[in-house]
Amino acid sequence: MTMLSELKSRYAAYRLNKINLLETSAPTGEGGIESNTLSPPKIMPDKLKITLKTLPKQLSIAKNMEHTVKSLKNNPENPETMTNNEFKEEFESYASSIGIDKVAYTPVPAEFIFQDRKLAYENAIILVMEMDKMAIDNAPSSQTQEMGVVTYDELGKATNLLTDYLRENGVAAQASHPAGGFVVYPALAQKAGLGWKGRHGMLITPEFGPRQRISAIFTSINNLPGKGSNSHSWVSDFCEKCGKCIKACPGNAITEEVDANGRTRTVILKESCHGCTICMKECSFNKREYYQIKSRLVS
Repeated sequence: MTMLSELKSRYAAYRLNKINLLETSAPTGEGGIESNTLSPPKIMPDKLKITLKTLPKQLSIAKNMEHTVKSLKNNPENPETMTNNEFKEEFESYASSIGIDKVAYTPVPAEFIFQDRKLAYENAIILVMEMDKMAIDNAPSSQTQEMGVVTYDELGKATNLLTDYLRENGVAAQASHPAGGFVVYPALAQKAGLGWKGRHGMLITPEFGPRQRISAIFTSINNLPGKGSNSHSWVSDFCEKCGKCIKACPGNAITEEVDANGRTRTVILKESCHGCTICMKECSFNKREYYQIKSRLVS
């Protein structure tokens, strides 16, 4: 890495630290919700894997992450709290036009919020963007890394655009960027009925397997359509028997532990994770179709 790129890498790391401070100081407002004693810690990276090719996207990601907090001042003073099907359809149509593949809705449990974080609103719009399968299948490679950065950047931009769209229509909103954010995305997306969290900690969906990135918008709207049940719970039984992601991880970074409440949770060891995406590549739901696996396991 050249001296110039090293300086830019340090600057990007500085921006991440700045984002961390912004997120922990974000206001809640009257309808806000804070993390609780069951909330997981948020681990910020101490360094970034940056190439000259991905550097502009990395800086764009940092800029848009900062915008999620700084733009809270743009919320309407007396926001709308109710919506209708027509506006929901218009919102989802706009989301699709700027690259969003899936939209879902759910209230946010406090234990899904990272420690020391708080949300301005307790109802969430979940956004999903597919990752390119060919690039995933080439992991580990520079192509995979570049695709991952591009997806984070494009989803982050789309999330901010959709947040602005809500505000323009009288709705208060708080964006949460896919490269970090305020909540545990796979757990929240599972609650919204989009799929199920695998042992590798990633969301598995019928449409994309583990190949997606997730973001969220927390909103003043109180009558968002929630998902009453989740038909994807069978994935947990399959993952328990499979374990390919754990076996394939070159750094043995995917572990499981039992917390003080007796719950088993996946833990990704930061110091051991190479960011290689091999766990996603080797996941059975990347190798085979979701419903093909389901037909063999569920009668």
